Amino acid sequence: MLTVVTSVQLQRRNVLEFMTLAVRARRHGTPTPSLLPQTKIHNDQVINAA
Repeated sequence: MLTVVTSVQLQRRNVLEFMTLAVRARRHGTPTPSLLPQTKIHNDQVINAA
């Protein structure tokens, strides 16, 4: 849990929002939000930075 909170905070994302989305996704059987940082590229597409 601490690792998740730290990762989300380092990305300047809202921890409560992330956790709410994760629990909601689990309950509905849908994909959970990614902990991978989001990176924008020059043509405004969003990709996951690995």
